[in-house]
Amino acid sequence: MDEADGFRLAPGCYGRPMFTVLRWGQAEYERGLDPALPAGVTLRTAPLGDGAPLEDADVLVVPSLQRVEARHVPRLRPPLGRCRLVLTTTSGFDHVDVGALRAAGIACARMPLVRRDAVVQTALGMILALTRRFGLLDAAAAEGRWARAELPAIGAVNLGTVGVVGAAGVIGSRMCAVLEALGARVLRCDPALRDGVPLAAVLEASDVVTLHCALQDGNARLLDAAAIARMPRGAVLVNTARGRLLDLEAALHALRGGQLGGLGLDVFPREPADVAALRHPRVIVTPHAAGWHPGLGDSVSAGVRVAVEALLAGEDVPWQVRTDTAAVSV
Repeated sequence: MDEADGFRLAPGCYGRPMFTVLRWGQAEYERGLDPALPAGVTLRTAPLGDGAPLEDADVLVVPSLQRVEARHVPRLRPPLGRCRLVLTTTSGFDHVDVGALRAAGIACARMPLVRRDAVVQTALGMILALTRRFGLLDAAAAEGRWARAELPAIGAVNLGTVGVVGAAGVIGSRMCAVLEALGARVLRCDPALRDGVPLAAVLEASDVVTLHCALQDGNARLLDAAAIARMPRGAVLVNTARGRLLDLEAALHALRGGQLGGLGLDVFPREPADVAALRHPRVIVTPHAAGWHPGLGDSVSAGVRVAVEALLAGEDVPWQVRTDTAAVSV
């Protein structure tokens, strides 16, 4: 392997390539946690923004905070660059222009497993809290009321029918399994499923709808005012996927009018969101925190190492993004 293969020789290491992994921006929980990369692989870091030395990257690692756009691609491909893989540390990949990368011969991969269980547990916690009306009961307790006599009016319900939008994905499929273990009737909605239930039918039949699909061109505001109006009155809606999948104003309007019985929000069209404006006994708000857990930084670092090792061995990098259409789940 020599410079003609797209790599530079490391100074003082005759016959061995210099292979650079560039981490372009890091979330706070990832800082200081560097992967144990194979010998001969150099790890560099660069802050968010256009000043990063993209030309030096064989593998470019990005968080959701950093967009990789078509205008960056000329710096990644020959003759300026030599990038072979863009690796996002997230499940979703709407911040990466997969089509532009593919056209330049650059692969893209993601890390859906590192957050899977945390996201599922967060979404499940929201569903249970909202269907059992914990917020209303807690508000009564804060006012000093023993609200046992008010239970019929408060209207807590058991899990009934839950629609999982994005059911074929790593997160969505685990969500389905967990819900079924709790006795829920699960409706799977996903273009990738041959026996999936159409979205309109899921909305009309579900007591709870939880979103686990990727945000791509064509499915922004997948749940708008008209879609929410299809849901049974008093149904619960949870979004731990991407903020722009949901028309937030329409959802809040439906909640205040009683069409929605509860709303769980971890992601927002603009972040950071004005969380104070969203406070309500039937709304649960978390700050894009669903995927966080104490071992997340280590899991991300391990994912970087696995991807680099696969690439160097000539093997398929796990979790490659092979499409940039809306028919993708996370």
